[in-house]
Amino acid sequence: MLMSAINPIFSHTVRRTFCIPLDSISEQPALALHANYPALARVRQEYKDWQTAWSSLAKEKAGGIDPEAAWRTLERQGIRLILSNDPAYPPGLREIPWPPFGIYVRGTLPGRDTPALAIVGTRKATESSRELARAFAGELARVGVVIVSGLALGVDAASHVGCLDAGGKTVAVLGSGIDRIYPALHERLAQRILDRHGAIVSEYPPGTPTLPYRFLERNRIVSGLGRGVLVIEAPEHSGALATARFALEQNRDVFVVPGPAPHPHFRGSHALIRAGAELVTSTAHILEALHLAPAQAVTKDLSETREEKIILDVLRASATPLSIDKIIELSKLKTPIANQAVSFLAIKNRIQESEGGYALIS
Repeated sequence: MLMSAINPIFSHTVRRTFCIPLDSISEQPALALHANYPALARVRQEYKDWQTAWSSLAKEKAGGIDPEAAWRTLERQGIRLILSNDPAYPPGLREIPWPPFGIYVRGTLPGRDTPALAIVGTRKATESSRELARAFAGELARVGVVIVSGLALGVDAASHVGCLDAGGKTVAVLGSGIDRIYPALHERLAQRILDRHGAIVSEYPPGTPTLPYRFLERNRIVSGLGRGVLVIEAPEHSGALATARFALEQNRDVFVVPGPAPHPHFRGSHALIRAGAELVTSTAHILEALHLAPAQAVTKDLSETREEKIILDVLRASATPLSIDKIIELSKLKTPIANQAVSFLAIKNRIQESEGGYALIS
């Protein structure tokens, strides 16, 4: 189970400023040293127990810090530090295993009773998956659901954009310091989130660099802030799968949009479905499961990709339903691409299975 990595300097600063006992986080020295086992062995030899080691290391590293000056710096940058014992701390995070000791926030967190859903998926998402992410996020935003994601390329960014385009609010959780937008090309998107009264969140203090393991750690916050997680296009080895696993540990619902069976980018998604995640093809399924207000299914007038338009033209030209093999033959598309396009056209309610083949929905 994942534990929150608290920087010793940060821990000691908070303790001095807010008089919080350090023993509440004393079980985390391994993560503080980033699993540097030789260093751990030396620390264990020098100190009689982990509590003493943790406190001593924190004191040594934070001795020169002025908590009041650090606090004023945060205020100047428009950053709030919300500790786990603060009434403003998101209640959803209190429920999860190993909640962050504190979170840094820019912008406005959603209200305590505002429903939220995380949407995640691969950074290398197909155009169809990005369009679906925008559509799902937009539909949910229109009925008041806050969208939570990680500001990454692909599905994350599409989810934030879809929510904003629909006039909704969204929360981006970073795997770096609160002042370091990653990737940098999403700085405009981050500002747009703030301009629309959303929030940027990180458990890492300003200046913390982007490192791979921090994305894994932040994923538990992405899932923890929502009532559930929607997975759109996840390969076998994907951060989205980690987010789904955290959601299950946190007793959250996991929803998955299916994709074409042969496509490697959906192997993780299909593994989740086999493991018991709920297969969804519209926002209505999600809202029903979360006991929220009903909404229309994902709209039929979503823009289509070039490949989807080709398949729609093929089906329009046929007086009878066509098998997938016939669609591939007539469209002249490669099999994996045609399979994916057919799957997403079905999810978008543009085509349906009929008489052993596929036909347009009139």
